[in-house]
Amino acid sequence: MQNDEFIPEVCKLIDMGHQVTIRARGYSMRPFIEHNRDELVFGQVKRPVVVGDVVLAEITPGHFVCHRVDAVGDKRIRLRGDGNIYGTEICRREDVRAMLDAIIRKGTQWNLETSRVWHIYSWLWVRLLGVRKHLLAIYRIFWMHQLPRRISRHIPFKSTLKRIFKRGEQKDY
Repeated sequence: MQNDEFIPEVCKLIDMGHQVTIRARGYSMRPFIEHNRDELVFGQVKRPVVVGDVVLAEITPGHFVCHRVDAVGDKRIRLRGDGNIYGTEICRREDVRAMLDAIIRKGTQWNLETSRVWHIYSWLWVRLLGVRKHLLAIYRIFWMHQLPRRISRHIPFKSTLKRIFKRGEQKDY
């Protein structure tokens, strides 16, 4: 089933009062929501949307995004994916279809309303837009394990590097 058919059905379930869990797809919310790893638990919008909330919104008819609220106006809301530096989306307040209630990562559920870590992260991430490019680069290099591969291509002593960067499993450098 395509997203343009699937997400409206999800929105109907949410409107009926259900919580819906969807596996994350895409990279725009990286580094904190990872493609194909995390599951997103959406629920009804129960309070006014504020900067830092993660919402499911219909940007244009049939086109939905799950992004963080970047700015709130009287009638419009600006959204930006955590992994996006420049791109934003604008939607009307009534186009916000659901709010992210929890994230399930590696079997652990993080309730976003009560998680102090999530609130601190949200507050900081929205305000770190100027350095987000550098933080995302650091994430890509270290946490995505690109540094060991990059170095080993340019240095002749690969066996030494394998011992240095070995993390409990054999990797092909």
